[in-house]
Amino acid sequence: MVLAAGLGVRMRPLTERRAKPVLPVLDRPLIEYTLQRLARAGVTDVVVNLHHRPASVRRVVGDGLRFGLRVRYSYEREALGTGGGPRKALGLLGEGPVLLVNGDVLFDFDLRALVERHRRAGVVATLALKPNPDPARYGPIVTDRRGSILALAGKPRPARGRVSLFTGVHVLDPALLSRLRPGPSDSVRDLYAPLVAEGVRLAGVRVKGAWYDLGGPSEYLAAQRRLLRRRRSGRMVHPTARIAGGARVTASVVGPQARIGAGALVSGSVLWERVAVGSGATVRGSILADGVRIAAGESVVGRVITKTERGRL
Repeated sequence: MVLAAGLGVRMRPLTERRAKPVLPVLDRPLIEYTLQRLARAGVTDVVVNLHHRPASVRRVVGDGLRFGLRVRYSYEREALGTGGGPRKALGLLGEGPVLLVNGDVLFDFDLRALVERHRRAGVVATLALKPNPDPARYGPIVTDRRGSILALAGKPRPARGRVSLFTGVHVLDPALLSRLRPGPSDSVRDLYAPLVAEGVRLAGVRVKGAWYDLGGPSEYLAAQRRLLRRRRSGRMVHPTARIAGGARVTASVVGPQARIGAGALVSGSVLWERVAVGSGATVRGSILADGVRIAAGESVVGRVITKTERGRL
């Protein structure tokens, strides 16, 4: 199940017109990367929950056939959270272990291996973990030497052990979800922490591979700049974009049908579809959403700009 019903509050104003899981990452909707990784792991059936801007998700995902998947949807009149969303979709999830994936993270680790570790451990839930560089920012998951979870963000009680962060990817027995009351709930606070308090063993597995937090605009921009460093050119320009003579584009993503005027500079930025940067303009460390126009000679530094709002990163 891919969780795609969140309001995307931290990503505003970029989520005004589309759900966070379909924001473009290197010119492709984020959720496409997730669905492809699920298909590679042998997943055949996926449930996607919807609430904020649901049509934007349906347009990208459709029935899932182009990803080799069968996709069904669970619509929420109110956002039900990471626990309540799966709880509502329980009837669609079957009886075997279920992979739950937050729709707003970009990752590249072995999901088959994670599911196999879950099966071998004989536990009711297994959380994919990464090293935690900032426990004050990412609620720490504390495990013992066996990988058993002792505490999640200090709940049910503080504990000592190996400190990790939760990637938003986990495997669980769907029957667990029936413990939750219908309505909004959180998988960590309302499901996993009470289980640990009861002495139920949950597993935490440190996974290898890339993981990017796309929490807000600054993280969204930083993740794409890191991804661009792997490319020989250090940039990505869509085939339908046009860059005029004398313009320079470095460490940036330039989306479909974008136009960069003569002598303009675009550096360390992400430009969505149909963005126009006028001649001699400068765009540094910024995100320009669909259809934004930057006037000739204008300087834009460290900004997030949509057609209706301008803000700072």
